Amino acid sequence: MNWSEIQNRIKGCTKCKEEGFYSVRCPDDRIPTSEPRNAKFLFISEAPPLNGRYYFYHERSKDRLRNSLFELLRSDLNYEVNTIDDFIAAGFYLLPTVKCPSARNDRNAAPQGKVIKFCAEQHLKREIEYIKPERVCLLGRTALLGFLTLRNIWDLQARGTMDMWRPLTDTAGKVLEVKILDKNVKFVISYWPTKRHRKFHQISEHIKLLIDET
Repeated sequence: MNWSEIQNRIKGCTKCKEEGFYSVRCPDDRIPTSEPRNAKFLFISEAPPLNGRYYFYHERSKDRLRNSLFELLRSDLNYEVNTIDDFIAAGFYLLPTVKCPSARNDRNAAPQGKVIKFCAEQHLKREIEYIKPERVCLLGRTALLGFLTLRNIWDLQARGTMDMWRPLTDTAGKVLEVKILDKNVKFVISYWPTKRHRKFHQISEHIKLLIDET
């Protein structure tokens, strides 16, 4: 399955609705606008927001995730990243763990655990295996839960070695290595990049941990 086929499958997916996960607003067509060519460093985010036509890869959107992440890459790590083309040219890429937004009382909500597990197994796994990144940064708890689901599929020896219910602050900055198909990939656990988070600039320290890994 090529990249376009993977993304078209995601864009038309209604499996959450079929499974009775009614908090999920699917399908959602906000897929990446650029194919990941030579992506070495992958960011895993949470889910597209409930409101808004665009998400991350569309330059016309006022995307808070993109603006915050680009600021960290520029100010703390000295990457000249101002546009999506700059981001991809530097070897970066980003994927959401859950491909559609969730709602509670018609307001944006974090995806439920069963939704995270389902979407990670159905879609995120296939995307990561296609990209074959060298390094992955998990941005927030949803990304961490999706990763733990997939780690139990990719690397059976790692099963049960991390308590998934521990607070994110207990595991942020931890570097893990997982064998994906025939490749060892390093992951770092970090925070969701909002400037309101008092540990916002620790995210760049976590990114640097992976960049400096040999």
